[in-house]
Amino acid sequence: MKGPAEIVKKLALLQIGFISLVSEKVEEMIKELEERGKLSEEEGKKFLEDLKKLLISKKEEIAKEVEKAVREMNLVTREEFEELKREVESLRAQLEEIKASIDKGNEGP
Repeated sequence: MKGPAEIVKKLALLQIGFISLVSEKVEEMIKELEERGKLSEEEGKKFLEDLKKLLISKKEEIAKEVEKAVREMNLVTREEFEELKREVESLRAQLEEIKASIDKGNEGP
């Protein structure tokens, strides 16, 4: 079973993919309208610019929502995980030193 963070991430990617697909289809429709003379080239460009700005803001919104959802799940970040890993390795090394010191002391003179 996939964890909640993975599900949220996949949903966000799905939304972003959908936005990209919509953008492509709208561009095709605008080109078609321009070719038919129903829309001037300038109007088409303006519409596309506005649409792209809107889609970019939506992508950023989705990214922020995913970040927020992951934070609310109290999951550790990659950096936090790596830091904990380094701490465990350090503690493991210290423990080995202590064991070696104890073993050396138990051997006697």
